[in-house]
Amino acid sequence: MTLCLPAAGRPYALAIFLEDWVELREIGEFGLIDRIRKWTCTHNPALLKGIGDDVAVIESGKKVLLITTDLLIEDIHFELNWIDPFHLGKKALLVNISDIAAMGGTPKYFLISLGLPRNLSLSFISSFYRGLKDGAKRFGVDLIGGDTSVSGKIIVNICLLGEGKRGSLLFRSGAKVGDDLFVSGTLGDAALGLKILQKNGPQGKPRGLIQRHHSPSPRIQLGQALARHHGATAMIDVSDGLLIDAHHLLAESGVGAQIWEDRIPLSNLYQKWIHLFSKSPYQFALSGGEDYELLFTARPEMRQKVSELALSFKIPITHIGKIVPKSEGLHVIGLDGEKYSPARLGFEHFK
Repeated sequence: MTLCLPAAGRPYALAIFLEDWVELREIGEFGLIDRIRKWTCTHNPALLKGIGDDVAVIESGKKVLLITTDLLIEDIHFELNWIDPFHLGKKALLVNISDIAAMGGTPKYFLISLGLPRNLSLSFISSFYRGLKDGAKRFGVDLIGGDTSVSGKIIVNICLLGEGKRGSLLFRSGAKVGDDLFVSGTLGDAALGLKILQKNGPQGKPRGLIQRHHSPSPRIQLGQALARHHGATAMIDVSDGLLIDAHHLLAESGVGAQIWEDRIPLSNLYQKWIHLFSKSPYQFALSGGEDYELLFTARPEMRQKVSELALSFKIPITHIGKIVPKSEGLHVIGLDGEKYSPARLGFEHFK
């Protein structure tokens, strides 16, 4: 990767001066990523996809190498009174696997780096690695290395490697005006589960919603099938929330979207418990995050194929909207039939 900063001189000095007056809270996580993308560039033709998608894609012989990474920090991404070490280890790996699912690839190997307090018990680490092993066994991936360091709080960073076929991968770019917008599974359960944990602790009920927060289910097989059968035009996993992840997909594709609120898939447990935590029945489903479902676009003529995949994998797939011209932006059609543009899309670090 080569730095692509402005040439030295007045424009460069002015850029540096202006940056001194900008705080991260003003631009947020995604504003920072946009700037990093502008500051850096690549010249290696083997790099097929870099910053801006779920996974980096590098050409490697007949196949392509997939690389993704995720960071979990104590008291930012998790609290120890919400989650036990077994589920923490398992979740740390599964959220990375979900990124590979969004490409239609196959996860293979991972490295893990840990920052750990000196007074952390060995039994905690042992349980953490049992959870990590459980997730790895489920998806057939192997731990091949990593690093450790002392830290004031627990820090978990996983780098996951996978593989795929060059002509059978899905990116965030690719959605076209007229495409249908689909999502797998149900939305909002994990966010509602987190609210229950925050209010009532790990013994809170219902357990099913808490489980959705602790143990995501990466849609690897569904992602692979959509890529293999060319059933989708663009795809992303829902990690930060339906609206903000839809926004990422739309930005990379250069289009807009219309989402129908009454079609957003909600589980029975969610519908039963949401009224205790929100006046809006769709709040967490729209912007809660950590669902790790697949959000994808497909041509209207693929509806039958999408239905067949849903039946084959026993995973509900719901048609929740359509792709529109970029000029129309991202908007939601409410239960009253009125169109609105959400004020808050989802979670964003630094803001």
